[in-house]
Amino acid sequence: MVALTSPATWRGDELIDVSGAPLATYSAPDSSLDVTGATPITVAHTAGAMRWEVSGTTTAGETWSVRTHGFGVRVLTARCGSRTYRLERAGYMTKKRTVTDLATGAIIAETSPRGLDNLAVTPTAAAFAAPLADIAFMSWALTLIDTPARQTLR
Repeated sequence: MVALTSPATWRGDELIDVSGAPLATYSAPDSSLDVTGATPITVAHTAGAMRWEVSGTTTAGETWSVRTHGFGVRVLTARCGSRTYRLERAGYMTKKRTVTDLATGAIIAETSPRGLDNLAVTPTAAAFAAPLADIAFMSWALTLIDTPARQTLR
């Protein structure tokens, strides 16, 4: 399993590490998220009056999702195969989030918008236990809701 061990940033369609090396790449023509050391994930996005969701399927048949529950976007839930997470904004007036592994209760990463369409992803000490693919998928979904230039729902 490959894990995120240092800060990374979504710039355009790439999640890059501090040295500029790509860790994940989103390909719009085939709606595919390719992550280092992982099976590609076919991604779909749905937004409606009371619903916002990014879903994915791997070639191995695993289903993945990040979605809203209820009226707001402050707390999102994610499922990456059998693993579950909570993606929660730090407050009502910020778009910074913590990503919590619900199996352990540990915060594995923090995200924060940078500029109009970049999203910084900072792993915590507990991030070694989460696959890079999970963090890449969840953070890609967050670019669609927390970065102003990509925003699909406030």
